[in-house]
Formats: sequence, structure tokens, C-alpha cells
Amino acid sequence: MPSYTEPVDTAKVDVSGWQLSGKPLTLTWVSKDFHYRQFATPPTCMSADTTVTAWRGERLGVEALIVCREETGPMRVSLSDFIDARGRKVAMPGSSAMFMRYVLADDVRDCSYQSKETPVFTLPDMIDLPGTSVAIPAKSVRPIWCTVEVPRSLAPGRYVATLSLESEKGDRPVEKIKLNIDVLDRTLPKPKDYAFYLDLWQQPYAISRYYGVKPWSDRHIELLKPYAEYMARGGQKTVTTVLFYEPWGEQSNDKFEPMVETLRNPDGSWSFDYTIFDKYVEFMADNGIDRHIECFTMIPWEMKFRYFDKASSEYRFLDAPSSSSQYKELWMATLKSLEKHLKAKGWFEKSIIFMDERGADQMRDAVAVLREVTPDFKMGLAGEYHEELVDELYNYTLGNRCFFSASELERRRQKGLVTLMYTCCTTPEPSQFTSNSPADGAYIPVYCTATGFDGYLHWSFQNWNNNPMVDTRFFKFGSGDTFFIYPDGRSSVRYERLVEGIQLSEKIRLLRQEMTAADDIRGLLRLEEALIPLRSGAFSAWCPTSTVVNELTERVAALSRE
Repeated sequence: MPSYTEPVDTAKVDVSGWQLSGKPLTLTWVSKDFHYRQFATPPTCMSADTTVTAWRGERLGVEALIVCREETGPMRVSLSDFIDARGRKVAMPGSSAMFMRYVLADDVRDCSYQSKETPVFTLPDMIDLPGTSVAIPAKSVRPIWCTVEVPRSLAPGRYVATLSLESEKGDRPVEKIKLNIDVLDRTLPKPKDYAFYLDLWQQPYAISRYYGVKPWSDRHIELLKPYAEYMARGGQKTVTTVLFYEPWGEQSNDKFEPMVETLRNPDGSWSFDYTIFDKYVEFMADNGIDRHIECFTMIPWEMKFRYFDKASSEYRFLDAPSSSSQYKELWMATLKSLEKHLKAKGWFEKSIIFMDERGADQMRDAVAVLREVTPDFKMGLAGEYHEELVDELYNYTLGNRCFFSASELERRRQKGLVTLMYTCCTTPEPSQFTSNSPADGAYIPVYCTATGFDGYLHWSFQNWNNNPMVDTRFFKFGSGDTFFIYPDGRSSVRYERLVEGIQLSEKIRLLRQEMTAADDIRGLLRLEEALIPLRSGAFSAWCPTSTVVNELTERVAALSRE
């Protein structure tokens, strides 16, 4: 893996608020709803003890902050075992404390090409691996992220752990603070069984390029594993497969090579090789991701389809608009072959031919070909609202600010169709840019749930730029829009908050089911009242997404105790 040096914030910040009296270093719990700039004035209120509430099976994120008045050498952080009310140690595998790392970002939140004059700064978005050490400059802060995985078998009650900060060369903590977790008598399902439908599109070729390994070699598959595990922990439902070379053009830093090799035989007929397609689908299934296989795409952003011409032993492109006879000929052969292969593997019912942000005319052309050749094949679109497609598409995902009517949502639900919402560079906020409020990640899933969608889609899970350990910018989009996760399986605040919102959505669903079964009208009214701010989308400077999420979390916790 390429080496890197963490960027230092060169933006001008006011350090006049620093108090040089007192201890050289302080460790405190802080809100995870803010970006703590490296050299900005630190918070004045310190907390050595905090309590959070959890269901069994929940993944918690809690943030702490080191306030450093004097320069330190390399420091480490660790989270102790948890202790129950009887003083016994309790194992919570997957729980750890990690330094957060600063990465480069800007505050552009759109789809424009980025100007070199745009101001650049650093934000603490990356969550480093456990066991790493960090030296801390004078008059600076360093955030710490604590992840706690609450076992499903754990007895309800209070559990206490200690977050410790120590010198890399020392054997005694420099500072310690206490973390209390109140575990309720309620249990989340396993992520694979979440009803919330998470659809994060994958870019496996970014990983093979970054690590310099041959695509689809054993080493490439090994390197893909931590990213599949992260997606599975969030309840990911889909596998992203690519039928033809590069469906998205310059939107992708790394070109998408096809997972199905299309060959033109000397007699003009078509044949197909599914070796890579099968390998990736089976790998993802082995990691718990196998609800649906999304096949991209009948309508790429450039209507050119690469194939290998066996007569000349060269790659060539077929330029075929969706209304052309060449398009119909190619896709009749492709769909027939793909249907036969998927049925032989037992995958046909879970497979979807998927399009991304294509217009109504092209969609009509694709639907006509598919219905003529393989009428039982599912089809999906992430894009704008088209009335004629509401009952046609198995998966219909609308961009933020687009909506189905209540009757359309109900009709799709009754038919067992998948209806999602997505955000991308066209959505300034709430969104997944590095510079967005950290609470936006938690807000989006519960917003989807409150407004009647089945879940959430984002176009890029690990579509890395050339220097993802340092920089979250991309030449065409706002910072962070192209990836959630960093090399070596380092998580991000944005992804952890997204998982938080998905879990909150699951709690709402389970409480609603329980109250409905018990005919608990009062409880249902209280739950629906808590969702009103989300349904209205009424966040603002005086009522940000963090306020909406925190108030909803408190109300759900109160209902969970009853």
C-alpha cells in the first residue's frame, strides 16, 4: 500500500481561545455531531463520564476528544473490557477505540468541476485502525472514535468501560474517562435480516489498482473482504455487477472492466464468459450479501458497448443508440444468454437489470427489448420520476427531492417492489459529503423510513481517488461523494453514522409492529409524533439534522423502555 503522511490543517484558525493554564493534556467525551478542527478553539466543557443507551445487537459510536496544550510524543488509546453490575468482565467482541485522522476536504457540494482556487481544509473523517499511535501538536485537538458492538446474548443492565490514553512508551494511562452503556431488554435482528434496504454500489477495481494486484486474483479477493464485511454490517442487500465496459464514463476514477466478457464470433454471433461475474457474486454471498444482483447496464452513459472481436483478436466498440437495430440485436443475445446462465446458477429471481439516471425515452426502448426477449427479468432505475415506470420497475430509486404519491408507494409495497431514495452530488444537504454535518448520515435512513421508502442507495462505497488516505476530493464532485470507506478497511464517521440511522430505522419498525399487534394506540401516536419533523424535512440552521436525530433517538429510547 502506498505510504502517506496525514495532512496538517493550514487554514487560518483563531487560537486565541486556548487556555494555557491547567493540565498539558485533557481527555473528554464530546458530541459526535461536530467536526473538531485540528487547531480550532476546543470545547470548554469537559466530561469524564458519559452514558449511552443501546439495544442488544446494536453497533454504537461514541466520540471523545484529546485537548492538547503542549506537544506530545506518540500516544495510544484503548477501551477496556466492560464490567457488569456484579463486577464481572463481559466480552463485547468488535468493540475498540481508534484515533480519527484528518483528511483534505472542501465545502463544495455539487456536481461541478472543481476550481483550483477552492479553499481546502482538513476534517476528521477517517477512523483509523485499532492500535495505531498519533503524536499530537501543541494547541491542537485529536478526536477518538469508540465503537461498541453489543452482543445479542447480553443480559439487560448497565455496563462500564474505561477509555484510556497513554504514551506509546509508557505503561500507565495518562488520562482515563468512563463509558457507561445501559443495555435495554430489546434486540435488533442480525444486519442480514434488517428490513431496511441498503444499496451501496461497489467499485472493486479501485482496490486492485490501489494495491497494485491483478484484478480477480486470489490476493484481490482477499483485499476485498473487509469492505464486504463493512457493507454486510450495515445490512447491504445488493451486489454490483458490470456487464459492459465502463457504464459511467468519467464519473469513475477507475474504469469498470466488465465482469462478463462479450465476444463476437467470426460468424457474427455473440458469446459470453461469466467467470468473473460468478466469482464476485459468490464472494459477496460468502460474506452475507446476496439479496439481489444488480446488473449494469442496458443504457450506459455513453451508448457504446465494448466486445472482443474473435476474428481480429481486438477489442472493439459497438456504437448503438437504444432505438437502433444494432442495440436490439446485441441485447437480445445478451439477455437470452444472461437469463440462461442465471437460471442455471439459481440466481435469476434475485437479478435486476439496472439503469442509472437515464431518460424516459431510453428507458422505454430498454423496457421494450427486455419485455420482448426476457419478460420475467426484473428491471431497476435510479433516477427521476417517470409516471409510466412506476408499476414497471421492480426497483425504482428516486433522487432526493423526488417523491411518489402515497397511493403509488402503497401500490408498489403491495406488489413487493423495492422503492428507495438516493443522494448524490445534486443533494447539498442532508448528504454524504465530508463537509456535511456528521448527523446527516444518521438522518438520511430515518428520513427514508419516515417518508415511506424501503431504504437508501448511494452510488459509491469505495470509488477511490488517487490518494484516498489523504484526500477526499474528486475533480468533478464534492469531497467524500465518491467513497465512504478508506484503504485497509478504515471506516469513516459518515459510514458509522449511516449504520446508526439504519439501526434507528429498524427500532422504529420493530416498535411499530409490536404496538400494532398490541393495539397500543397511545404508543403508536407517540411514535408517529416523533417522526413528524422527518416527514416535513424541517431541518434548518436553528433545527439542524443533529437536533432532529437526537430528539428522535431519545423518544425511541423512551418507548423502548416501556
